[in-house]
Amino acid sequence: MEVFGKTRRFVMAVSLIVVLMASLVPVMAAKQVTLKVVIGPDTEDNRAQNQVTLERIKRFEAANPGIVCKPVPFTYTTRQDFFIKQASRTAPDMLDVWATECELLAGRKWIIPLDEYIKTWEKADWINPSSYDPFRYNGKIYGIPFSGYVKHIIYNKQMFRENGVPEPTLDWTWDDFLNAAVKCTDREKGIAGFAPMTRGGEGGWTLTDLIYQAGGECEVYENGKWKAVFDSPEAVTALQFLKDLKWKYDVLPADWNAGWTDVYNIFGSEKAAMVYDADWGRNVAINGQGMDPKDIGVAIMPKGPGPKGRQMGVQGGNFYVINALSSPEVQAAAWKWLTFELWDEADIQALANSAADYRAQKQYRAQFEYIPLKPDSPYVEGRSKVFNDNSDVLLSWGSDGFLLKLPQTAHIEPPIEAQVLYAQFLAPAVQAVLSDQKADPARLLKDANARFQREYLDNVE
Repeated sequence: MEVFGKTRRFVMAVSLIVVLMASLVPVMAAKQVTLKVVIGPDTEDNRAQNQVTLERIKRFEAANPGIVCKPVPFTYTTRQDFFIKQASRTAPDMLDVWATECELLAGRKWIIPLDEYIKTWEKADWINPSSYDPFRYNGKIYGIPFSGYVKHIIYNKQMFRENGVPEPTLDWTWDDFLNAAVKCTDREKGIAGFAPMTRGGEGGWTLTDLIYQAGGECEVYENGKWKAVFDSPEAVTALQFLKDLKWKYDVLPADWNAGWTDVYNIFGSEKAAMVYDADWGRNVAINGQGMDPKDIGVAIMPKGPGPKGRQMGVQGGNFYVINALSSPEVQAAAWKWLTFELWDEADIQALANSAADYRAQKQYRAQFEYIPLKPDSPYVEGRSKVFNDNSDVLLSWGSDGFLLKLPQTAHIEPPIEAQVLYAQFLAPAVQAVLSDQKADPARLLKDANARFQREYLDNVE
């Protein structure tokens, strides 16, 4: 009986331990991961978008038990703010950054490569591979593209037809561009072949496109230092070409001193055959000036001259990245947040619902959206159907060939102080060659390059 009693007590003890251990399993399984997610600063202009983010957090947490999101007010508007947060380990675990930031962030090992996540992502095959290029570093992918632009040309199809100019091909050149500009220029009617942005930062933005097309660069990273190189022969060729458009070929507007809105008003009023655009410019021409959308064509940037010439347009935009200082568990949660509802059916439905609003306003949804996906991806096909079903108000742009090639012509903005470079160093050179026939492009760029190096790049740590 004593043996039986001991055995019974032992069995009860073991059972109790098993019960206790079993009761602990849910606790262990319920270990939470806290994910710091970006939300805008609590200001009046951010409140609507912040509410959208908070609603998304609720849906994400419901779909991912065990992950708790902690909103962190943050916008990647200055690198210094990010550096401070990173040093104190308060930066978000997943954030969106400019297309210029890969070398800085990946070089400092502040973000992680995403290749292993991408391998098992069900939407990986949707993405146009060249869309990753701004965030490739040492053979690995560090960011997911999600918004942005690649500059290209919009042109007046009716003007091209009336002047016997063939529509641009996917491989057209500066010579083809110049031929079109010359033939479409009509001084008696006040029509210019090409209306570039020349005033303020936009002037430098325009010159950067031409520098890239000629095979040049604005900034390069060599031996651990940033170097200004927009005094190269290729850059001089670019500025000389712009000068020639004014003084040699006379294809620019008589009042060439134009900013962003100005050129689209000129284009929309049918006083220019071609302008550069990124996304929203044609909206000014169509909804502001009443231009018939059917008269607008889109073209890849033309190829510059010589062996280094290439088809290039400035690319701006944002990429999603994951913080390397976060733990592996948090990084995995950040990937789930990054891809949650990205390019999903709800977005397509929201686009469809917007058609009624445009009809009520008697306007078009005219902007061009650069989507880094293949034309045959389910998301793009779904959007295309919505555009086709609502073509009276939702405007789509470009053939499949154009959409496939556009990402291949993308060149990221200069990584260091791009806006300062545009406005204070390149734009004055543009103004000089267009206002003074005797201005020397080589001298202008040499002086500006030396000043930018001394005042900015030499101070970059």
